[in-house]
Amino acid sequence: MAVMRLVLLKRREDLLIETSGLTKKYDDKAVVNNLDLKVNASEIFGFLGPNGAGKTTTMKMLLGLVQPTSGTGKVAGFDIIKQVLDVRRSCGVLPDPAGFYDNLNARQNLHFYGSLYDLGGKDLDARVDATLDLVGLKDAKDKKIGKFSKGMRQRFGVAQAIVHDPQVLMFDEPTAGIDPQGAEDFRTLMREMKAKGKTIFMTSHVMPEVEAICDRIGIIVNGEMKICGNVDELVSQYSKRQGYQLKLRVKDIDEPVVRSSLKSIESIHSIARNDGFFVINAGEDVSEDVSRSIIREKGIITELESYRPSLNEIFLDVTRPVAGEQG
Repeated sequence: MAVMRLVLLKRREDLLIETSGLTKKYDDKAVVNNLDLKVNASEIFGFLGPNGAGKTTTMKMLLGLVQPTSGTGKVAGFDIIKQVLDVRRSCGVLPDPAGFYDNLNARQNLHFYGSLYDLGGKDLDARVDATLDLVGLKDAKDKKIGKFSKGMRQRFGVAQAIVHDPQVLMFDEPTAGIDPQGAEDFRTLMREMKAKGKTIFMTSHVMPEVEAICDRIGIIVNGEMKICGNVDELVSQYSKRQGYQLKLRVKDIDEPVVRSSLKSIESIHSIARNDGFFVINAGEDVSEDVSRSIIREKGIITELESYRPSLNEIFLDVTRPVAGEQG
């Protein structure tokens, strides 16, 4: 019994963000509806959805800036309703857009943000220098923020979010409006933050970026979580709804024989020719069955690959019915 209790405690400690039935209504309209969310320690979680889906409202509730209508939530083990100050001390936030004091230099700005968390003296001096170095702004510490490029401002935004060494980082559209190199630098920085044990909760409309960097992804539509998992799990869920597609190229066997040999596979819906390939649509993954059928007919398979949808395709599929709605 004691062993089971320890396991349960460890599992709960591994969850840095957790909600159950989290709901926010305005004038009887649910902006966030019965949201169950679990984000693990040292995880980069992508929180996606169309405009008006409830992403920003969810983030505000997690930070204690908006009171839920019902449901519960914890961030870094602290209750988002009863322990708001502890929640905020445990979080670093990069909003969109991020606002800074443009007439102050980077060190002065960061000193100010550090003082908001009761940091001061030599400890704050050391943290400011180390943080600016970490985000690649060591040589710009005496430069006024107003002179920073968009990419530099984003990196400084991370610096102000982490100067107090929080467990959880919340980034809202972190690479919006910055050039490709700046975006790549930012992704590298997020990976470094993860390696240091930080948990990152981010929103973004840049699907390739999310697919490349996030451990897990959740897509919210009309305030409800529609799909959640790592990229492979999302692909699997999409394929089960839309069907599986294989591309097959063979030699030493004629097209009528190929079609005849595949007729016995019940899950196959259709077979088409396209640019030298047989394009096979099926209700499940039939790659092994296809291989056996072709080999049985003495054919040689030169290519056989499953079509893998991109995260952008999955996002459009999940959100299409409500993509034009606002809320």
